[in-house]
Amino acid sequence: MELNLFFEGVDSCHGFQSEMLRRVDRILPIHTCVITTKCSDGMDVYEDKYTCVNYDVCEHNRYREFYDMNALLPLSRELLEAMIPYESTAMQMLVRNFERHIYTMDESKHFYLDHLRFWNHMIVTKKINYICFSNIPHHCHDYVIYALGRVYGIPMSFCSDTSIPPRLAYCTDMENMWENTYRNYLSCREEKEITLPEDLEHYYQALRHENRGLDDKAVHRGMTKKHHIAVRREIFMSYFKRRNVWQRHYLWLRHALKISLSDKSLNGVKDGLRKVRQDNVYLKRGRIKLKAMRDVHYYDNLADRMPQEDEPFVIFFLHLQPEATTLPKGGAFVEQELMIEILASALEKFGIRLYVKEHFVQPYRNKDFYDRLAKIPNVHLIRSDVDSKELVKRCKATASCNGTVLLESMINGIPTFIFGDTPFRNGPGVFYVGSVEECEAVMKDILDGNVSISAHDVRAELKAFGLSSFQGYFVVSNYEKGGVLTEEEGMKGYVDYVARSIRGQLDAVERCAWSIQSAVPCADKA
Repeated sequence: MELNLFFEGVDSCHGFQSEMLRRVDRILPIHTCVITTKCSDGMDVYEDKYTCVNYDVCEHNRYREFYDMNALLPLSRELLEAMIPYESTAMQMLVRNFERHIYTMDESKHFYLDHLRFWNHMIVTKKINYICFSNIPHHCHDYVIYALGRVYGIPMSFCSDTSIPPRLAYCTDMENMWENTYRNYLSCREEKEITLPEDLEHYYQALRHENRGLDDKAVHRGMTKKHHIAVRREIFMSYFKRRNVWQRHYLWLRHALKISLSDKSLNGVKDGLRKVRQDNVYLKRGRIKLKAMRDVHYYDNLADRMPQEDEPFVIFFLHLQPEATTLPKGGAFVEQELMIEILASALEKFGIRLYVKEHFVQPYRNKDFYDRLAKIPNVHLIRSDVDSKELVKRCKATASCNGTVLLESMINGIPTFIFGDTPFRNGPGVFYVGSVEECEAVMKDILDGNVSISAHDVRAELKAFGLSSFQGYFVVSNYEKGGVLTEEEGMKGYVDYVARSIRGQLDAVERCAWSIQSAVPCADKA
């Protein structure tokens, strides 16, 4: 059996990525490997059997600058129609390029088709029979790769960032990432005493309300709240900062001049000027878009009510966007007002108000989003500076797509509604819902006293999660920043994840034999 691997690379340095794949190769010989590479110091060295595609080229839709698209396999009707269920989500993910929607519909479709043609060509011509992600696909290009894997029936595995860094959950089915944890949970809850790994025990104790102040950084991904806000605002505005714009344009024009001098033509300079002009169009759109957005101060002015003493209520915590937690892990509920409309309608039957609180690090949202929330019946907005822990303590239940509040609620014995995918989907007191009727049924059980969450079951869930995860960083330089892991420990975690995932699906890899003439896996045709 030939193992033809696609691997989504981590943000590498010190030769981490190439050494990690060499170790995998010693365990499971790799015939060929296509890898998206991110490397800050140029120390990764690959053999001839590795085809490296620069991650920046993929992320920023730059294939036409480096590849002859006319030399790639054309897209067939069969493939285009098979991709229809994934097309809209893939195009939505282009928001990640600027942290806001900039592209027109025509531009989005054009970029999507470039991603599709490039990666279809790679997967088919390299006969890829296993796809391994180092994160949940949440950019246009890696989501297209994921969709092609689904269409062609190629076995896959995924890592997922979690609320307990540096823990990375892993699974072989993105839509059912909870299955591994749930199977382990059923076994763990039979144990009399639950002993957790040190990092999970620390997180469990930090999130218990009785231990308030034990370690706030555990909840804010190793940062203070103030630092976390500053980091997110910097990300949101970085592309549009004047210094970054000038630096970007200077590098483009310098590179273009070198090409023109080498070719003794003006083609390079013309292309460089075209890129600068197009970038100026995007900058103008981005600044216009910002004028239609509002920060948390606008939201706070819409906040109209606080829960009264002894008032029964449910609290919905908004997600930071754009992020993988809602796109793609929110599924149909990437637009958060859809979840709020369902829940508010269900709670109204019981005379229970739904309160909504903004995420503390969200830099800006569309003004219309806040205005729509304020008009939903039975919904009240709470100021962003209100203590979330106090709200969670007093509420009947919490709700979100799949955020950290899920764990905080579970650990403190409070039921929670979730609408998206998470490894904790079947945890104690966690209710996966998607309709008014489902929310009503859950709320009735909560009010009737039929929902109980024992500390033993919570600890069993955390232990089960530990068995379905490993410790590692997506950005290798994080190993040097006072993290809990050494680079070698992270390396072993990744190697074990890749090797274990492939070994668990060897039969599927063998069945995925390619027929290049039809560009369809033989296993899929059967």
